[in-house]
Amino acid sequence: MATLNVSFVVHLLCVIVLYPVVYAKCSDQKEQMYNLSQTRQTLNDLAMERRPRGCIPEAEMIMVQRPTLSKEEVEKVWTLRLAFQLASELFQQNLTLVKWNSIKLRDLQDLLARQYMTYSECVRDMRLRQNLPIGDMVKNYFKQLDDFLSRESFSLCSWEVVRTEMGSILRDFYKKSKMPRKHV
Repeated sequence: MATLNVSFVVHLLCVIVLYPVVYAKCSDQKEQMYNLSQTRQTLNDLAMERRPRGCIPEAEMIMVQRPTLSKEEVEKVWTLRLAFQLASELFQQNLTLVKWNSIKLRDLQDLLARQYMTYSECVRDMRLRQNLPIGDMVKNYFKQLDDFLSRESFSLCSWEVVRTEMGSILRDFYKKSKMPRKHV
């Protein structure tokens, strides 16, 4: 086990030396924060109302276990890559019943896809392992959202509930990604 950890550290150091631009982009907390913030804002902009009254029964039916974002950079990058991949796939599904602004929806889809590609590049270049324990939690979370949408026949209300839920997890990711503030 110690050999594996040493080789991983050596490999990670090589990645930092050989791929400094990619590593800098992947570990740039300001860019991560900006992208998370933009995605969250775009998701919120889709809302027709703060909390559609007719969707309360659907909102009460959804029960999902949210994954948490690791403090370790390697796991955080992997989690974000997987989350943006699955979110991108989710928001490409049956959207015929939603009444969202089509331009804002396209912006959201583009943001999700762009972040997925960015983190995919990080994962590929850092040669991260795909069997991190958080992976199953992230996959299960998005499967629960997908199952909920399917059960509710991709109704307007089910999409509003999922949109709100996605906003919550992005807020959690944003808070976990925040740089510690320096006290002066």
